[in-house]
Amino acid sequence: MKGILLLSNYFEDIEGLGTLDLLRRAKLNVDTVSIDDEPYVTTQYNVKIVPDRYLKDIDLNEYSFLIVPGGRAVSFTHIKSEKTKKVIKHFYQKQALVAAICAAPGLLSDYLEGVDFTCFPSCETMVPKGNYLPNEKVVVRDNLITSKACGTTFEFAYEIVKYLKGEEQAKDLLKSVYYER
Repeated sequence: MKGILLLSNYFEDIEGLGTLDLLRRAKLNVDTVSIDDEPYVTTQYNVKIVPDRYLKDIDLNEYSFLIVPGGRAVSFTHIKSEKTKKVIKHFYQKQALVAAICAAPGLLSDYLEGVDFTCFPSCETMVPKGNYLPNEKVVVRDNLITSKACGTTFEFAYEIVKYLKGEEQAKDLLKSVYYER
């Protein structure tokens, strides 16, 4: 099982890198994949990282799940990117896990009609037909996981691990980093 952490410039640092760290600690194989062809991706707070792969060089069928961090990348790039839309549609249509945090649940608007979700406050307007749950940190509905903001990264990663590897593995992950829910 292998997943994609989909990146574009100005993704939120903790949501992207924190989630990646926690998933790799849980022994999940996750590639950072840039939708751009630049040699590195710059985070929202100006950390430059070299992605593992570039979208143009991969076969989406080799991957089992998708994670999209939020941050300014959503409004600057992802929201108008046909590449991003294609990737999300691919994973959703094959009923694979699609997990989005902060502003990124707005990218799932086509798939959240009548569905419970959460996101960064004010970004719910990007999902006018979804059922926004403002008091929830993370919402899991079928193959979709949405999370509120960088402050919910541990809960977000927990739910991803639980979905993919089971509750015991998710609990073990949090225990290994001394995080208490």
